[in-house]
Amino acid sequence: ILKLQFLYLIVHSSPPLARSHTMGCCYAFLEENEQLLITSFGGVRSVQEGPGCICVNPCSDFHVRSAVVLESGEYAVILDDKTATKRVAKGPSVTWMGEREELQVRAACPSLNQQEYLVVTNTADGQMKNEIGPTLFCPGPYDRMSEKRPVYNLSKNQYLRIKDEEGRLRIEKGEARVVPSPLDTVVGGVQQAINIDDHSAVLVRNEDDGTLKLHTSHGLFFPGPYQQIVSEQKKIILEEYQSMVYKDKTGKFHYVRGDSDMRDFFLPPFCEVVTQEWSTDLRKEHTSVEKVWKFDRRPSYMNYEFNCRTIDNVELVVDVSFFWAIIDVQLLVEKTADAPGDTCTHARSRIIQEVSKIKLMDFLECFNDIIRRACVGDPFYAERGVDLMSVEVLKFSCASRETDAILQEIIKETADRLKKKERQKGENEVALSRLGGEIEEEKMKKELIELKKSHLKTEARIEGEAEAFKLVAFLEGVAGVDAGSMTMDQAMQMFLTLRKLDSVEALSNGASQIYLTPNDVNLSVGQMFPAVKP
Repeated sequence: ILKLQFLYLIVHSSPPLARSHTMGCCYAFLEENEQLLITSFGGVRSVQEGPGCICVNPCSDFHVRSAVVLESGEYAVILDDKTATKRVAKGPSVTWMGEREELQVRAACPSLNQQEYLVVTNTADGQMKNEIGPTLFCPGPYDRMSEKRPVYNLSKNQYLRIKDEEGRLRIEKGEARVVPSPLDTVVGGVQQAINIDDHSAVLVRNEDDGTLKLHTSHGLFFPGPYQQIVSEQKKIILEEYQSMVYKDKTGKFHYVRGDSDMRDFFLPPFCEVVTQEWSTDLRKEHTSVEKVWKFDRRPSYMNYEFNCRTIDNVELVVDVSFFWAIIDVQLLVEKTADAPGDTCTHARSRIIQEVSKIKLMDFLECFNDIIRRACVGDPFYAERGVDLMSVEVLKFSCASRETDAILQEIIKETADRLKKKERQKGENEVALSRLGGEIEEEKMKKELIELKKSHLKTEARIEGEAEAFKLVAFLEGVAGVDAGSMTMDQAMQMFLTLRKLDSVEALSNGASQIYLTPNDVNLSVGQMFPAVKP
């Protein structure tokens, strides 16, 4: 910067700095909140505040700078390079800087709500403190602030593990509002206490001596400062048909049954549940497994598919169903790690041996017997704590498509033959049923005829008895009128004549026509009244 500069006279609206060529001096026009920093030829600095027109020695260096205008909620840090000290200006204000001062920081004061705090470090003496909201914090000239931190509001089942500046640990439990000290470190954040009841417990490791302890006292469990929660344990509850095995710290196996007194318990410390991986895929090749630690002793079904070949070189794909059960858990755990896989593999080996001795047609005739003979009764299963009770063939097919097509035709013909037999059997049963129905019908007709005849006989007997009663009454009446005037034959003859008159009257009342022969008329008329014997 040249020390000598000459400018001609300027007006007030010109730039704030001007130098006069004619007068040999400089003029500075300052507005509101502006100041002129002047450095003399000897290096001495001074300031002049505006507004106004300032005359400056042309041998001096000068420039215009703004005053520090702070709004509400702002602050500024100003450094004095003469004394190497700092000061803070807080808004709202207009701050003029001295000739040896310069602006270092201008920022907004951090606003803290009720759930926030700051850690403030004094860089001059190293002291640290917390600034807890709600507040509008204006830092000091040597303060360094951390990021805003949340206040820990702990509920009743929460706690904090805090490490202080000396490395000591402490536990802060809820319900509480916790603000850690500036040198405190929260380890693991807010943690939940564990509720211990009849079915829950907590396994805790003591970091002082490394011991494990199982806590089963009911209530909320808060660990100590030097306790670490290893796991939350659920009580093991076994059904009547279940068993399990666990291994203690010495490696010894303990067997527990659901029908014993120890059917519900917590696993002791340093113990491990024995788990096996059982094959669940159809071919039992261990491509998909199921982790089993509760062993179900109830009988169950298990499907298995495998290939075998007959003596006439026909490869079959056989799908069987095993009905099996666990009878000894100790033998099962000691002798096998995959009970379904071992059972199916051994059964396949035995079935392959049996099928390889027979032809396909023989297999078709009695495949279930062949499979059962190969599997059931083998001591291999009992040695592994398993009872194979029965085996059934679900389906089978030929591995070759051409052979399978022939086999399907054979099966179809056999099925058609059985179908025809069953149909004929059904038709025979229907015919026999129809014939039996007809026989029963005839028997009932016979009974009906006999019943009708019996009824007719009864009616005839009743009618005869009635006629007899009429006849007796007639004869007794005739005899009673005049015992000596008419014989029994004459009375009988009169009775018959009256019956004939009844018949003639019945016929005359109807639409029938009566044909009488002379003999009948003579007989009837001649017998109406007894003729006098000559």
